[in-house]
Amino acid sequence: MTSSRVTFIHSPNRFYSEVQNNGVIFMPVWAYTLASHIDVAKLYKLSLVDTRFENINDVDYADVFLFSGINQDLPDILQSRSTLAARHPTTKFVLGGPICWSFDQVDDLDKLDAFDHIVIGDGEAVIDQLLAEILADSADQKVIRNRERFALSQSKPFYRQMVVTTIDRYYGAVLEISRGCPFLCEFCDIRILPDNNRPHNRQVDLIVEEIEYLCSLGVRSFLLACDNFIGDPRWAEEVVDAILKWQETSDYRPVFYTWLTLNLYKMPELMRKMRLAGFDSLFIGVESFNSNSLLETAKVQNTASGVIGAVKEIQSYGFPVVAGLIFGFDSDDESCFDSTINGLLEAGLISGDPSLLTALPGTPLFKRMKLAGRIRDSKYGLGGFKYHTNIKYLLPRDFLIQGYLKFAVKLNSGQYQYERFKAFLDNKEGKNYISLGGRSYFSPKLAIQVMRKNPAALKLTLYRLGAFASSPKNIWYLFKALSYTMSKTKIEGRFAYFQFWFAIWTTIIVKYRGISAADFDIESLKGNVENKHIIPDGYIDSTGEAIPKNKTLAQRRETLKSLELLVKQKIA
Repeated sequence: MTSSRVTFIHSPNRFYSEVQNNGVIFMPVWAYTLASHIDVAKLYKLSLVDTRFENINDVDYADVFLFSGINQDLPDILQSRSTLAARHPTTKFVLGGPICWSFDQVDDLDKLDAFDHIVIGDGEAVIDQLLAEILADSADQKVIRNRERFALSQSKPFYRQMVVTTIDRYYGAVLEISRGCPFLCEFCDIRILPDNNRPHNRQVDLIVEEIEYLCSLGVRSFLLACDNFIGDPRWAEEVVDAILKWQETSDYRPVFYTWLTLNLYKMPELMRKMRLAGFDSLFIGVESFNSNSLLETAKVQNTASGVIGAVKEIQSYGFPVVAGLIFGFDSDDESCFDSTINGLLEAGLISGDPSLLTALPGTPLFKRMKLAGRIRDSKYGLGGFKYHTNIKYLLPRDFLIQGYLKFAVKLNSGQYQYERFKAFLDNKEGKNYISLGGRSYFSPKLAIQVMRKNPAALKLTLYRLGAFASSPKNIWYLFKALSYTMSKTKIEGRFAYFQFWFAIWTTIIVKYRGISAADFDIESLKGNVENKHIIPDGYIDSTGEAIPKNKTLAQRRETLKSLELLVKQKIA
């Protein structure tokens, strides 16, 4: 019997996949996950093409090409699809992933019309049946909507054959362990997916099994992908305990990077165990150092305690916090850039790179902006701009651009970088600190190994080093930081922090090098700001989410309280 060829095509936007990730390349976890849910007994020949390594013009014939991606990947996805269709006109094309959900929320599925089938929702439960129907020429639905969240308790190990043949070209491994988050941030699209305002957790024993298998292949750096690792604190502790127990009989000592929320600072025993288990960097959505802006977006987990104090408490255990930051909230005022600069320094954050607020389709923020007439006619992809957003801000456009440019200059300055690094190290001298013995998720050795297999990434790294060395002040502060690191003899593993700080610094130098007003495609509200622009009619009732209405209304009330205060300030 002849086997059917099914090829996964990963075609991401290069800026996001390379520049934003410090020049290293991460595995497309969606492909490995879906492949494990395809019945190989049906004699499928599964393969993966990643356009960051392979030329799309050289891709062999497949009966079905499977794509996935996010909104900004659209131009790259369409280009890859067009190239493949010209070479293989009889092939069927399927697209899934967040891009499909997002486009469906704003009735833009027509932009994906080039695909034969579009899957909205989790793909694990539908992929095998859909392939069988396509290959039998009986698939009559163009748009397949899966409204049920896949039960991660039924997840399977990665498709081993694909892992073995491709894992060594990526930076470590990405292992999805959980989906969903219990919080209600106005701008976040995690909450709007069906039944996603609560954690959906993978089996703990399978997580450890996958870690051990990947370690046997040489992997030592793991990104534990999730929406919020501590969305279910008891489960998070079970995972950490299981890793610690496994390490009692294993010689492997991997390091972990994951995503979670700021309320971790209230969990000292969990933080202690996480460090002992090898957890290193943590991505946390800090968002803003302005309490009104945090309340506006219902980021209540960040407002119960001061942001700076909470970050310092978490970092005192040894975790470098990678901070998510946002400019452009309605409650932001003329001090937003300066307060962020000061907040980063006071908290000792050595990794924090901001973005401009965007209203993601389907979110309460998108609904509020639409009701207020503040959604722009927006294209997908960056369209040649480094910053492209879809809302009309309250702060003047010129102020936002000039403030951002000045912020970038300060962020890159050697003295400021050194002062942040010094504050970060000084916070490691207390009783909370637990060393990983020099191990770090961000390993220069591993990065170099991966870059050697990708000329574009290697070229970018050399460019980063050249850009850094072009300023004598950078060299001065680099050696000053190295000298300070050497003096901190009581901090075991301090040189790993130095390497991480240097990698982040060189990355943002490249990101902001040559940036100008011409790189911004943003817009602000014209004319006088009125109440309807901030609290539009119908906002409090614009629920319609697949979560309990009382939770949605709770978020609206939190947002409303902050916005009412803003109205008094701006309109009274």
